[in-house]
Parts: sequence; C-alpha cells; structure tokens
Amino acid sequence: MAEWRVLVVEDDAVVARLHCRFVARVPGFTPVGVAATAAEAERLVRTLRPDLMLLDLGLPGASGVSLLRGLRGRGESVEVIAVTASTSTPTVHATVQLGVVDYIVKPFDQDRLRKALGLFQRRMAMMAAPTLAQEEVDRIYSDGPNAQRWLPRDLSDDRLADVRAFLADATAPVSASDVADAVGVARVTARRYLEYLVTIGRAQLDVVSDGPGRPRKLYTPSGD
Repeated sequence: MAEWRVLVVEDDAVVARLHCRFVARVPGFTPVGVAATAAEAERLVRTLRPDLMLLDLGLPGASGVSLLRGLRGRGESVEVIAVTASTSTPTVHATVQLGVVDYIVKPFDQDRLRKALGLFQRRMAMMAAPTLAQEEVDRIYSDGPNAQRWLPRDLSDDRLADVRAFLADATAPVSASDVADAVGVARVTARRYLEYLVTIGRAQLDVVSDGPGRPRKLYTPSGD
C-alpha cells in the first residue's frame, strides 16, 4: 500500500493536532508537518514534498485559496482537500477551478474526512495507470467536490430534489422558512438542505439586512 504524505494547514493548533492524529490512524496516510499560515505552508510544500494537503481556507493573512492559486501557478502538483466554514459559492467555485479533491465544511465529523481521504486514494490508484478508459475517466471526474455522493446521511436525495425544484421554480429569493413550508420539513432541516446546495454550487446565498434585527439569509438557484 502506498504511504501518502499529508501536510496539515490549519491556524488553530488544537484542530491541527486533531487532524494529524486522525490522519495518522487512517491506513496509508502519514502526517508530515503542520503550517499555520499560507507562507509557512508554501515553504513546507517545497521542503517536505507532501502528496496531499489538508487546507483550511480561512487562514490569517493570505487565504487558503490565494495559497492554492500561487502553488498551482508555480506548477506544484500537491493534491488538496479544502476545509472551511465558508459556504460561499465563489469560494466553492474557486476551489473547483483549482482542482481540489474534496471540499469539507466545518464543523464536520471524522467519517466525512475519512471519506475524503478514501476519495483521494481511489483517484491516485486510478491515475497510476499509463492510460485510462473512458469509464475510469468518468469515475475520476464524477468524484469531485460537487459530487452528491457526500449528501449527509440524515438528509435524503428525494427531499433534496424537492428543495431544488422549489428553488428553481421560485420567482424571488427564498428563505429557509419558505422552503420548510413548501416541502414539509422543519426550518432548521430546510436550512441544512440549502446550505448543502450552496456548498456544492447549486444555490447562491445572499445575506440581506432590511432593518433592525438579524439579517435575513435568502437563497437563489445557481449552477447547472
């Protein structure tokens, strides 16, 4: 079995240690370093030559996206699993363009990270061959960060389809309450479906302040 070298890029030292401990327990993976800033990560990529980077996008100073753009611009081929609290569609779009293996939204459980590491392993195994059949190419491209295979287990494909249909038919931006009433779920559940759609680039979130009180979160469809 190949032993994949993982660089953890995370500015929270406690979280970074947790990531390293978890990665070390997954067969085939070894954490080789920790970076707290983009500059430190760039230096460690050059010196440690990791195969995979577990990259927090919300770094102090230069962001994880900026770091990734710089690495790609210099021809660095390190693979990346993005980790972030952001569900911003432009952020998701940028990471897709920059070729990340997967996109994980904080907070997440260890099973989600294990799936992302498994996705990386499957891709690397397939791309070890000198040539690829169409079916193998299809599998590589269908397993990207937008793949709906990672729908959280307490959400359902059928209900997700209902939410997407309502969103597509809406003539104005909708709230989680609007979706909840339309598809027959609790508001908190509706929000989870909407946030998932934002994460995979199928919905756009706008935060609107229309007076005193908390701003409203409104959603519109986006993507194919």
